[in-house]
Amino acid sequence: MVSCDSVQIFKYLNIGSAKPEPEVLVSIKHHLIDVFEPDFQIDVGIYKNLAEKAILDIQSRNKVPFLVGGTGMYFNSLYFGLFSAPPRNESIRKKLEETISQKGISYLYEELKKVDPVSASKISSNDRRRIIRALEVYQLTGKPISQLQQNNQKIPFKWLILYLDVDRKKLYERINNRVEEMLKKGLIEETRDIIKKFGSDAYALGSIGYRQVKEYLNGKLSFEEMKELIKKETRHYAKRQITWFKKIPNIIFVKPENLEEIEDLIKKFLES
Repeated sequence: MVSCDSVQIFKYLNIGSAKPEPEVLVSIKHHLIDVFEPDFQIDVGIYKNLAEKAILDIQSRNKVPFLVGGTGMYFNSLYFGLFSAPPRNESIRKKLEETISQKGISYLYEELKKVDPVSASKISSNDRRRIIRALEVYQLTGKPISQLQQNNQKIPFKWLILYLDVDRKKLYERINNRVEEMLKKGLIEETRDIIKKFGSDAYALGSIGYRQVKEYLNGKLSFEEMKELIKKETRHYAKRQITWFKKIPNIIFVKPENLEEIEDLIKKFLES
């Protein structure tokens, strides 16, 4: 198993990322789980390099790699490839963050629309990280990131892509129940412990769930407000995931309860 999850890749973020139970991780080898400390600023290029190494290692041992998870940008980096991107520039990022503080994220989004309308059309107007990255690349190279992405590099793996298609109503019910269960298991305590060790600005704490718990611990949200906001943000994220993966060529939507169909698809793929 090769994880394609942008939260499970961090250590200590166990409850909020719904990591597999320890006994599962022991019985089945999982790659790219518990790799980085929460204050490490990972990017999609780092993930791609690690994932490709893991996949090639698995294949070298005549095993079949299963890529599992729902982080669309991580998946795209492997399936579509990445261009040779310039590294982060903290000076540029600081200035962009200052602009957000002074004028708001909507101002930067409008700036992105001017220099790279193609990327702007694919990025949410509230997606702080991607807006900053697109503007950072433009300032460093003088070229829109959408133009550079036309020269993506990838390893030509053979793919079978299965999307577990859960009824929308059932999916939202599962999300709501999962949030309740995470809070019972100690999500607040887990977040508090991470803050004590790595600080409240730790990169990984910007993830859904942990971000809202931080606001609760800072007195900005009541418990009920925090809980309902986590549910809402997770439902919105799930909706975006569905939209994202529907655009993937050759993806097959299957019902998770149809195990025989899933097994048959995998067998035919491996035999082809």
